[in-house]
Amino acid sequence: MALNDEASAPTLAPAATAAPSRPRLGTLAITLPTTMIVLFMVWTAVPSILLPVQVQALTGSTDAGALAIASVLGTVAAAIANPVFGHLSDRTRSRFGRRAPWIVVGAVSGAAVLLLQIAAPSIAVLGLCWAATCLTLNAFQAPFMAVIPDRVPTARIGLASSLVGTGLNAGVLVGSLMFVVFPGLAGSGGYVLLAILIVAVAVLFVTISPDTDSRALPREPFRLREFFATFWVSPRRYPDFAWVFIARVLLMLGYFLLFAFLMFALQDYVGLAQDQAVPQAALLFAINGAASVVGSILAAPIADRTGRLKVFVLIAGAGLAVSLVIPLVQASMAAMYVFAVVNGIAFGIYMSVDTALVNRVLPRPEDAAKDLGIMNLGMVIPQVLSASIGAIVVSLVGYAGLFAIAAVIAVIGALAILPVRKVV
Repeated sequence: MALNDEASAPTLAPAATAAPSRPRLGTLAITLPTTMIVLFMVWTAVPSILLPVQVQALTGSTDAGALAIASVLGTVAAAIANPVFGHLSDRTRSRFGRRAPWIVVGAVSGAAVLLLQIAAPSIAVLGLCWAATCLTLNAFQAPFMAVIPDRVPTARIGLASSLVGTGLNAGVLVGSLMFVVFPGLAGSGGYVLLAILIVAVAVLFVTISPDTDSRALPREPFRLREFFATFWVSPRRYPDFAWVFIARVLLMLGYFLLFAFLMFALQDYVGLAQDQAVPQAALLFAINGAASVVGSILAAPIADRTGRLKVFVLIAGAGLAVSLVIPLVQASMAAMYVFAVVNGIAFGIYMSVDTALVNRVLPRPEDAAKDLGIMNLGMVIPQVLSASIGAIVVSLVGYAGLFAIAAVIAVIGALAILPVRKVV
């Protein structure tokens, strides 16, 4: 599951200069969450269900290594494409605006590649198709995320962020539950449905929430050195930023390690047949997503009222570790259900303070967009590592070893927050 709420953000235009003074969100109140729902249906359904099903069909087995090959290229492509297309959209000048052309082109090309993925004849081709899908859909998502600082007034940023977060969570739930209600979608039907929805939501967005003509906007000369500088913050000069980044990478890695192989784990570790594993894996993703919302709702107001953030990271790390021990103790669906609930609550607790943590340790306000882009890699890197590390661990020590290692990583990630000085 590609979790890209903040990780999907491109290099953003400064809100103070780009956002007009509008009292209301207008049609964005509808199109922001609707678009996020569809995007995160894709980021949930494809890597979590459709890719594993296709890998199993191509290999005739639950080959974790083959799944890693098929999925890792897509995550790498997303990590590269997001800032690149963010910069390109920043520099685009057209009568349709800076973002709309990329949103439409990215959606149409992404849908086309997603349909091609259905006919992939091998694991290598499947991996390349998924990489192309991630590349093109990030050409859609990166400019889309820039709409908030472009067009939302400062006083409404919180509301817009809330709508985006709601759409993200709803997308995860719908992208999971669609396979519970309609298990037959775990194949070409699922790909076709997602492709149609991607194009439809992009057209809806640019039609009822159109961008403004950008041809009159000034454009700075492109400097390659400045572009590459968007990927670096000195850990020596800004240690708090570095520690928060490390904590994020490790906590996310602990979270993603199992979920990257969940459908195969249900077959090889719990003992389900494939036709049982598809709806059960989807249900576990849905339970986990719902539990994360509960965890966030419970923790956010307390953290906001007390101003204490570190303790919630420590609680989240401990919760993630405990959740991963549960299926280690008992290999059953009952244990997996409990795991999904505890894991989701813990993840929600962490996510409720993650944005505040990041904003507290940003090195310089004038470089906020650049630094957020770097911090966003802390969401993407674990997804790359989870596929490769997970495949190696499963091949060496099995899924029981994967649970144990993921639990240890989560604890270390939580402890990495302790050296941070700007946050209590």
